[in-house]
Amino acid sequence: MGCGMGVIKYLLFIFNFIFVLCGLAILVLGVLAQVGNSDYSDHLGDISSNVTVPAVTFIVIGCIIFVIAFLGCCGAIRESHCMIVTFACLLLVILIVQVAIAIFAFVVAKNSGDYSWKDRYANDVFSKYGKGEETEIVDTIQSWLQCCGVEGPQDFPKIHHSAIPGSCCGKKESTCDPLSAYQKGCAGALEDIFKYSLTILGGVALGIAAAELIGIIFALCLANSIKNAQRRGYSV
Repeated sequence: MGCGMGVIKYLLFIFNFIFVLCGLAILVLGVLAQVGNSDYSDHLGDISSNVTVPAVTFIVIGCIIFVIAFLGCCGAIRESHCMIVTFACLLLVILIVQVAIAIFAFVVAKNSGDYSWKDRYANDVFSKYGKGEETEIVDTIQSWLQCCGVEGPQDFPKIHHSAIPGSCCGKKESTCDPLSAYQKGCAGALEDIFKYSLTILGGVALGIAAAELIGIIFALCLANSIKNAQRRGYSV
């Protein structure tokens, strides 16, 4: 039993080292999502707010996980019953919050079609193309997502009565040939990347939650073994 718990002790230490990396991964993922979202938040209105909540929450969760992992490492190495139980309780809270965030992300992604992507992009961004900052926003979106117009390249001559810009075919030229332009509209492309991003966030959260559940089980087993060993007068 002592040997088995000794193995669990070192497994718990290794788990927490991986846990530190997971915390950093969540933190970086949240930061990247928030940074990308902030670039267009002023132009996408309510749509952007649905990305902000999961992103900011992931940043906070990542920081907390990183700190808790050190508590678990110290508790395992020092064989501290109190530290390990505290670690397990805090980890359980984090697990519950992560599952809730994952569910929220999946629900928002599933209902993303309710946010009127076509109307919002057309009215809030595309309609202002050529008049200021929105020009750069539209060109960036078209180059990045390889899309053109709201529903397709025909929107430029139809709505703005202008030639198709070079950003619609990934070229630096000022105009783009209709046959060479990306045929997918940016409203649909934005909805797809929105759903994809939230699905990735939710999947990462659930995957890490599964690892955390294993860590909780190991921590409680080790804490129980340490307590029993202390009663008998020897350590694991």
